[in-house]
Amino acid sequence: MDKIKVGIAGCLGRMGQELVKATTKDKRIKFVGGYDLKNSKTHSNDIFQGANIIIDFSSPAAIKGNVSLALSYKTGLVVGTTGLNHKETILLKKASKKIPILYSSNMSLGVNLLFELVRQTSLALKDIDYDIEISETHHKHKKDAPSGTAISLGEIAAEGRKISFSKNKILNRTNQHNKRKIGHIGFAVSRGGEIAGEHTVSFIGDNDRIDLVHKATNRSIFVKGAIEAAVFLSKQKLGLYSMKDVLNIKPKSKKFTQW
Repeated sequence: MDKIKVGIAGCLGRMGQELVKATTKDKRIKFVGGYDLKNSKTHSNDIFQGANIIIDFSSPAAIKGNVSLALSYKTGLVVGTTGLNHKETILLKKASKKIPILYSSNMSLGVNLLFELVRQTSLALKDIDYDIEISETHHKHKKDAPSGTAISLGEIAAEGRKISFSKNKILNRTNQHNKRKIGHIGFAVSRGGEIAGEHTVSFIGDNDRIDLVHKATNRSIFVKGAIEAAVFLSKQKLGLYSMKDVLNIKPKSKKFTQW
């Protein structure tokens, strides 16, 4: 069996460094190199040309260039970068018609199971009976807020209740002087220390409360997930995939959603 040639975009970042270590040890993978915007000595073209799959945990600012290179060299792309805007996610969708792309705000098995639990719970509990609040905590180095995973959880909750996420999300209450409205999905963000990631989705009723919680103790769960995503994607010709496709949680779909 031929080894999968994998390159790392954003190799000098926190996740990038962990991915480099892990890919060099995985017997299924041949690490062909990494590059970073901070490293002018390494040419990204060479990495894309020599790789079957690029794992990208760089930054939203780099996504356009990485997609362009992936299209040029017909290289598969695993994207774990968070903080992508609507235009950037549409860019991935369009590119997936020509190359295989896997995008997820979180590569963890546990978090992807949490996604499904949130979907089912929000479908079962009506908004007139239970309010939804989402809290997340990450290390002090994380730049985007709320986290991509928290936003995904909110979108899934809104989807379960068949409401518009954009119209019901409340990212900041400090400038509001109105009481909470039925259907609103609130967010709370904390940053500090070296916390790998904690997410809680609370369904709060008048007489009880249900908390769905996931806590990552270290980044190894994300690294392992990204590598498994690369192995999975190496077998695909084109299309847009998610971690649910890797984990076979639901039938494969090319629809642009990670849930």
